[in-house]
Amino acid sequence: MSMFKTFSIFLAVSLCWVCSFASASAQKEAPQDEKLEKSLLWKVTGKGIKPSYVFGTIHMIAADDFFWNKSMEKAFKKTKKIVMEMDMSQQMAMAVQMMQLAPMKGGEVLKDLVSEADYETIETYFTEEAKSPQAKMTFGMAQSWQPMLLQSLLYMEMIDGPVKAYEMVLTAKAKEADMAFGGLETVADQMAVFNSIPYKTQAEGLLEMIQNLKKGDEGANEFAKMVVFYKDQDVDGMLESMQGELEEMGSQEDMLDNRNLKWIPQIIEISKKTPTFYAVGAGHLGGEKGVIRLLRKEGFKVIAVTK
Repeated sequence: MSMFKTFSIFLAVSLCWVCSFASASAQKEAPQDEKLEKSLLWKVTGKGIKPSYVFGTIHMIAADDFFWNKSMEKAFKKTKKIVMEMDMSQQMAMAVQMMQLAPMKGGEVLKDLVSEADYETIETYFTEEAKSPQAKMTFGMAQSWQPMLLQSLLYMEMIDGPVKAYEMVLTAKAKEADMAFGGLETVADQMAVFNSIPYKTQAEGLLEMIQNLKKGDEGANEFAKMVVFYKDQDVDGMLESMQGELEEMGSQEDMLDNRNLKWIPQIIEISKKTPTFYAVGAGHLGGEKGVIRLLRKEGFKVIAVTK
């Protein structure tokens, strides 16, 4: 596989991951007496749809922490179409679109958003200290990119050892099974989410992440906590543990609520035609405005698959 293709696939996956990680931070706490069952996999039936499944992913995880049990495999094999946040059968086209939409509007560059000393901290980390070869090779050409895209290149820094991505694994499995593909959003949709957050705020987040990575605390620890909740299949717990991190950005509706609401009609229409396996960031499942409760409010039977 060429270096460009490797980078393109990585960028496609990490963009989805950023949005889902952020969404896990943005929702308000779900009432304790209504907490969802612990499950990443949910069966959706009723109201004229074909039996379908919603699965919560974590877009990047240590290979040793990756798991896919018999229930998940069985549910996957019962479906004929896989729908993710974006259509992962179009990875190269997605990468091209991302490159076109990555620059900040108004011609700003990273140096315009931070002090000279802070820019030097960011530059030194990317060019000398980062473990990720993708991060090192990208920084030079990414000065005009939205800072959250640069930040997305550093998430692998929080993971020790080999990394696995659920999107990549599921894409390969779906192609092997000759399943149809679909996406709930376009590249433009996800890039619009980034554009809703002030660039200076994004740059501050990038700097803070680097500072925490250099100290070996906070950011990495928060990611480790999220992995614990993920492996425990506690989607509401994920939200509760990371509450309020994005409130300072004022972007809850754009990053989470509005996206989930837009997905529900699509899930309904797609599922009327064919049994479908939906795989989206686990941060989208929990909470009062999460996919599980929204589907239940529409009158569908949504059952946790635990065996």
